[in-house]
Amino acid sequence: MVSVKNIRARLADYPRRLLETLLQTADSTGVVLYISGGALRDWLLGNSPNDLDFTISYGAEAFLEQVKKSYGTGTIVPLGTRHDDTCRLVFDGLMVDVSGFRRGSATIREDLSKRDFTVNALSADFQDVVDHGREIEIIDPMNGIEDIQKKVIRGCPAAFSDDPLRMLRAFRFAALLGFEVVPDTLADIAAKANLIGLSAAERICYELDQIMMSPRAYPAFMGMNAVGLTEWIIPELNEGNGVSQPSFHHLDVLEHNLFTLDCIERIIADPGDFFPENHEVIATYLEDIKTLTAIKWAALFHDVGKPATRDVLPEKDDRITFYGHDEEGRRKFEEFAERLKWSRTSRERVSKLIAMHMHPFHLCNTLRTKGSLSERAQLKICRKAGENLIGLFLIAMADSLAGQGDDKVDAVEEELTHLFNTLERLNREKVIPVLSGPKLLTGHDLIDTLGIPPGPDFKEILEALDLAVIEGTVSDREGALDWVRGFIADKG
Repeated sequence: MVSVKNIRARLADYPRRLLETLLQTADSTGVVLYISGGALRDWLLGNSPNDLDFTISYGAEAFLEQVKKSYGTGTIVPLGTRHDDTCRLVFDGLMVDVSGFRRGSATIREDLSKRDFTVNALSADFQDVVDHGREIEIIDPMNGIEDIQKKVIRGCPAAFSDDPLRMLRAFRFAALLGFEVVPDTLADIAAKANLIGLSAAERICYELDQIMMSPRAYPAFMGMNAVGLTEWIIPELNEGNGVSQPSFHHLDVLEHNLFTLDCIERIIADPGDFFPENHEVIATYLEDIKTLTAIKWAALFHDVGKPATRDVLPEKDDRITFYGHDEEGRRKFEEFAERLKWSRTSRERVSKLIAMHMHPFHLCNTLRTKGSLSERAQLKICRKAGENLIGLFLIAMADSLAGQGDDKVDAVEEELTHLFNTLERLNREKVIPVLSGPKLLTGHDLIDTLGIPPGPDFKEILEALDLAVIEGTVSDREGALDWVRGFIADKG
């Protein structure tokens, strides 16, 4: 419920001395300090953000330098370009942002009219907020409170011309708040979508990650696709538009990738509905936000390699195939991640999930046709997937749920659940103890003891040795050295 009463209720969530220091600094420097933007919006909604947004007429950095000096701790971080009067003070898990009036505004009302969205174009004199003897007056020139009550995102005048990145932020706020972007704002974004390329890659990456961290990434990406933003940001995804699939699918490649994101969010929300035996293990795995977002990115991108690998086989009744689409998808994702300047660790994790996303289905096919799986085949996927085993099966489940064509094989989801239960137990009992324990051999041993020159084969050798140890074929250092000699001899 939107209420002014919520504002003072939230003050207790912040250090009292900090609030007093902010007001004392405002008084000593002769400026009016306004609590503004997203912080005030969240307070009205009864939330307590870690970011506090303040506005003064000018001199943001000098103001925060004085706050830091008086408070005795914190780190000053300039924001924006050197021409922006915006600065941040970071300490104890809190961020205090202070901005001067935007683009020559003479009053706080003028400043608010130049914000991104009406729900953020709010302000109040902070002295009124802290002093319980005074009435809180919300300065709301864009009718933002009404839009908060309606749960809608509406752009302020010239919002997207001033900063095209705000087009992405519209969907980020919609996803985080559970709001809808109004039709007029959607139309404005559609008309200006090509301008998104003017924004820095790092800023685009941040907004997309924020969307993925929310539980409503699917409607956000659907909205971005509808107005043409994904065409400019993720062209790899849009290559699947209109690319038809075999009859066990009911959607084209683009729609299937998007729907898989919806399905993975449903699985994340309640893993017990899909993996009842291991829902606690999965819930613990998903507590890490980086893990959760990696899985969602892999779900969205898992089939981006299909358009480039699509083939129709006339000799087999025009059967549609996508041979090698998993590896091609990995390559296309890496191009996207490099363009948006992802970290190597994050890029490699998502790439591996995309490259392996068909493995669970291959094993299910083998189990269906032969009736059993060798322990070696089971151990091999556990070793190869490593920490991604759970994520791999979550993506496979989402992929299966997102394909509902007439010729889909019956009970695929049940097969995936049964296979995961088997592999999770095997992984926990046999694989993890070996991989987390001391290694029998290292790369130095291959060089110094066996005289093998360093090269790309090292990873293959050591991973194969791990598998041999897991299987019980090798149990000590001398046996490991003999095993590697035999492995090299067999290869060469």
